[in-house]
Amino acid sequence: MSKFKVWTLLLLALTLLAGYGLWQGYNSPGPAMSVSVSSNGVYAITADRDQKLILWDLKEHSREIISRRANIYSAYFIKKQPTFLWQDLDNTVTAQSVNGEVQTVFELNKPTYGHLMTRDLSTYYYSDIGWGIFRRSEDGSTKTLKATDGRAFLGYHKLFNLSMDESEQWLVSAGSGEPKGFEPPYYRSLQEVLDQGADYRHLYSVALWNIEAGKPTAKLDGNSSKTHATISPDGQWVVSSDEAGIGLYWNTNAPSVRHRLARVYGGVFQDNLPDGLPDNDYYDTSKLIDAPPGLNDFTIAVAFIHNSEYYLRFGNNSHIAALFKTGSPWPVKYFDLGESPKLVTYGSQYSRNTAIATSPEAGILAMGHQSSGGISVYRFDPDKLTLKRVWVVE
Repeated sequence: MSKFKVWTLLLLALTLLAGYGLWQGYNSPGPAMSVSVSSNGVYAITADRDQKLILWDLKEHSREIISRRANIYSAYFIKKQPTFLWQDLDNTVTAQSVNGEVQTVFELNKPTYGHLMTRDLSTYYYSDIGWGIFRRSEDGSTKTLKATDGRAFLGYHKLFNLSMDESEQWLVSAGSGEPKGFEPPYYRSLQEVLDQGADYRHLYSVALWNIEAGKPTAKLDGNSSKTHATISPDGQWVVSSDEAGIGLYWNTNAPSVRHRLARVYGGVFQDNLPDGLPDNDYYDTSKLIDAPPGLNDFTIAVAFIHNSEYYLRFGNNSHIAALFKTGSPWPVKYFDLGESPKLVTYGSQYSRNTAIATSPEAGILAMGHQSSGGISVYRFDPDKLTLKRVWVVE
């Protein structure tokens, strides 16, 4: 065979290889930045780092690329509806059903960094790069609930998380906890926050908002760093955990009463004990269960997994999730989510904590991976208290 033919074949092989690589990149999912699961647990929607928006059929184990120009933080399933929400790179927001029917379209003047929509598609809530909260009504008018504060997202490298209960009565927001002061009352009141910046500009900590009033009704203090919080589907419980390992919960009927979650090895810290006691005396360890070795309290996200009864707490740099029952500070069980592929919980990726999503109604968990594309999907059994991985796509 002549040298010319050899070089021709080699060039052809390299061309085919390059073409295959481009085809793979064009059709393969990138690392998921935001994930949402439909209430019935049949579908998931992801917005990936490479700006693909992908609809996943969790039952048939198939996927469909909806767009290649999606805002990476805009994948969201509307509760109790077969309808998902997303925004393109021109800031156009679309609500469309899983069968492709577009139900509503409108434009924003900025990209969203997280959004929600009511079931009747009439009211839309979104956050921006400065951790603001805005409400858009059906007539197109927009009201500022929380003023934007510069480019807070870039400063904290974390999303300003929003969650809403199924009755659409309460909204919970969470950015970063307010450090505890040295003297009582230790934390700023809502009025003090308002006095320091119009429209609650500096309300970074966990807050409970009355949706009808469009105002915060409670500032839920106690976390001290990057914080994720969520509200139970029935609107009765708010749960938070942070980068420092502090876990808290409140009943929305008595939001001034704060409860602490147990630390993995230390137990429940006892507030209001006198100073000067031995360190161990400040912690209740009476109902701690054995924890896997190497687990830490640093938390990247929390999510309800079975209605309003059970929720999961995801440790940072860990593939272990802790199961809690609402109203109790004690972990019930620990679940190994698998070491491979490495999950989004690795690498302190607080700017991707929306890549962890559940359907509490169906008991489905879907989450992205640390650096590879695709998702891992799990199913929770409330009777056996098991969480099994049922599908992995890389």
